[in-house]
Amino acid sequence: MRQKFLSMVLACALCLSVATPAFAAEQPSEIEAAGAYLRERGVYQGNGSGDLTLDRGLTRAEMAAVLTRLHGEGEVNPDHYTWACYFTDVPAWAKPYVGYCIANLLVSGYDVYHYGPNDPVTPAMACTVVLRCCGYKDGEGNVWSYSTASQYAASLNLISQSTAQASIITRGEMAVLISRAWNAEGRTQDNPKPVRPPDNNGTSQSYTITANHWSREDFSQQANPAVFTATYDRALYNAIRQAIVDGTSETAPAYTMVAKGSDYSAVKNLLGRMEGILRYEHHVPENFTDYWKYLDYFAVSATMPENYQTPFDFIQPAIEQANRLGTDREKVEYLNDYLCSLLAYNKKGVAGIPRTFSEHSTELDAACGDYACNFRFLCGAANIPCISISTTDHTWNMVYVDGQWLHVDVSANDLYHRPYILLTETVQGRTDRAPEQTAFLKELLVPGSTSAK
Repeated sequence: MRQKFLSMVLACALCLSVATPAFAAEQPSEIEAAGAYLRERGVYQGNGSGDLTLDRGLTRAEMAAVLTRLHGEGEVNPDHYTWACYFTDVPAWAKPYVGYCIANLLVSGYDVYHYGPNDPVTPAMACTVVLRCCGYKDGEGNVWSYSTASQYAASLNLISQSTAQASIITRGEMAVLISRAWNAEGRTQDNPKPVRPPDNNGTSQSYTITANHWSREDFSQQANPAVFTATYDRALYNAIRQAIVDGTSETAPAYTMVAKGSDYSAVKNLLGRMEGILRYEHHVPENFTDYWKYLDYFAVSATMPENYQTPFDFIQPAIEQANRLGTDREKVEYLNDYLCSLLAYNKKGVAGIPRTFSEHSTELDAACGDYACNFRFLCGAANIPCISISTTDHTWNMVYVDGQWLHVDVSANDLYHRPYILLTETVQGRTDRAPEQTAFLKELLVPGSTSAK
C-alpha cells in the first residue's frame, strides 16, 4: 500500500513538473491537477459542495489534517492520537490531526497551551512541514530552518518566489508544493520518521512500555527529598530531569505515568514555568507500539520552537555583553535592564518572545506575565536557572545565583526603577500559589538547591 501510494505521488508529480519550467510560478493548470490528485488520494477533501477551494488559504488546523493524511498515507487512524493534543484552543474535530502531527514531530504550538488552529498558514509554515514530510528533515537546523524554509524551498523550485514572499499560502499552492516536493531530486528518503531509540546493537527498535516508570539514572537521589509529594514524586522527577540532561538530543526518553485530570494539568503547568530558550512538552515517540495500554504515559521532549530562532539570534549582542560581566548577579541585573528597555508595563499589553526580541522603534506594552516569560528566555540564553512565580494576579521570576534562589520582578522594576531585584523574600509579601510545585521545580533545575545549607 505504502509503496503504491508513493509511486503514484511521484508519477503525478513528475507529470506536473515536466511541464513546469525552473522557478516558475504555480500555474492554474498545475494547481488544478495537483488538487485533483490529492483529492483522489484522500489528502484533500472538498467542502459540502465538493469544491476544493484551491484559491483559499489554509488554517493551521486544516494543515494538520492535510499532513496527517499525507504522512499517514491513508493508513493511520488519527483518533488514536487525540490524547496527544494537549492544546486548549484546538476544536474537537481537529484534535486527532493535531495530536498525530505533534506525536510525529511535524508541527509545534505557540506555547504549551496554544496551537492557533484558526491562524492562517504562511509559506514558512507550509514549507517547514512539507520539507519534514518529504525527506528534507536531515537538513533542518543546518541547511534550512523555519525562518529560511520558504526561500530554501524556492531555491529548489518547490514553490515560486512570489509564493515564498506572500503573507499566506493558498490550498492550491500547498497542493503544488506537496507534488513538487515528492519529485524533487534533493529528497533523500520516501517518508522520514523521527529517529527511533537504538538498542544495544545500535539498530532501531519499536518503543514499548514495560514498566510504570523508567529512566537511565535515578536523579532523585541528588534532590532534596522534602520536595516529593503524591503528584511531584521521584518517578516524575527522573523523567523530567532526564529530559533536562539530554537536552535536544534524540535518545530513548525517560517516562512515568501521570493521571489525566488535575495531576496532568499540574505537570503541564510545571513544564510551562521551565520554558526558556527550550520548550519542554509532553512527548510521544513515533514508534510507540503499545500506547493504548498506558494512556497515562508521560515523557518530556526539549526543543527550541521554530519561531524562537530569530529572537535567539536577535538577543546575541545582549547575551555577549552580559557574559563579559564578572558574576551571574551582574548578568541578571544587566538582563533586567535590557528587557526594561524593550517593554513598557501595561496590564492589557501583549508582547511575546518573537515580538519582544525583534526590531521595534518604541517600547512594547506588556503585562507582568510577558516580562516573566521574556526574562526566562534571556536567562536561558545566558545559562542562568530561572523559573516563573505566580499569584492570582501577578507573575515574576526566581533565578539561581550566588548559590541561592532569589526573586526578580522585572515588570515592577520597570515601573519603579529596579527595587525588586535579587530579593530573598517574595515580592511585596505576595504568596506563591503553587509552593510545592515551585520547590519541585527548583530541585529539577538545580538538584540540592532547596536543601538546608
